[in-house]
Amino acid sequence: MNISRFILLLICLACALPVVSRDVQKPLAPDSSSVQIRPIDKEKAEQLKADPELDYGRGIAAVNLWDRFLRWLNNLISQLITAVGSTNWFGFLIMILVIIGLVYVILRLLRIDALSMFYPGRKEKLLFGKLDEDIHTMDFEALINGALQRKEFRLAIRLLFLQALKLLADRHHIHWRPGKTNHDYLNELQAGELKTGFNELNYYFEYAWYGNFRINEELYRKVDSLYHQWKTSV
Repeated sequence: MNISRFILLLICLACALPVVSRDVQKPLAPDSSSVQIRPIDKEKAEQLKADPELDYGRGIAAVNLWDRFLRWLNNLISQLITAVGSTNWFGFLIMILVIIGLVYVILRLLRIDALSMFYPGRKEKLLFGKLDEDIHTMDFEALINGALQRKEFRLAIRLLFLQALKLLADRHHIHWRPGKTNHDYLNELQAGELKTGFNELNYYFEYAWYGNFRINEELYRKVDSLYHQWKTSV
């Protein structure tokens, strides 16, 4: 049984569980007690309304965002305590498994490695993991062509971004130094077409490199075209 069928089975069990586990109760006997209806004395009610000693000055209480959060948290804890006291533990276990299954499916659809968020050592070792390369000694044309031949489009986008940094440093728009971040260089640029274009390159660089998404040739061609258009303004 593959994982999809197993998750589907868990969802079906969770949906059917409330019907199976519902307690069978005996029908209640009809209420035969007599009820005496007492009319409201309208005159007395008006006197009470007009009595200033009974006016407690009720106003609208100001509730800030923190108080609302505490109320919501208190209600949530109360509901959980009540649910735990009256929960069918088999059904509770099924619901937990269903939730775990749904989270797993979502992470798989988004192609996210959940373990890598808690264990950085599991992440793929990157050739250029930090912005500390000596960009003035790198042969970008050869490196980019090699990455494209190996279909490593993610690496090719990073190299394209580093090439943009070298171009800015050569034209004295930024002060290049190993260890600085891409945002450090972005902040050094003055507002204008030069900074706007570099900001777009930075967006695709972070999307491809730090986002850990699967990058195809079409996206690389788009970034390459953006780089050459921006290059004319440097």
